[in-house]
Amino acid sequence: MNLRLLALILSFLFGAAAVQAQQTSVTIAAVNNPDMLELKKLSAKFLEQHPDISLNWVIVEENILRQRVTTDVSTGSGQFDLVFIGLYEAPIFAKR
Repeated sequence: MNLRLLALILSFLFGAAAVQAQQTSVTIAAVNNPDMLELKKLSAKFLEQHPDISLNWVIVEENILRQRVTTDVSTGSGQFDLVFIGLYEAPIFAKR
């Protein structure tokens, strides 16, 4: 995934999060891979422009992320504000 695409995804997601005026902390679940680590680095630019919003990155291995997100969604606990899922998980979560 190239850096322009990563920056575009990041700005879209954080733009959507910024719409929620009262929310000052955004918890992001992501898999531990180079693309997501790059997104985390790029989020510093977002934080410079939005100092009233803090980002809590939860970056874990794929199998752990899958378990945590599945539990979060099935219980409706809302632990994560943003979740990066892959092509494998997208149809599973969409169906449910």
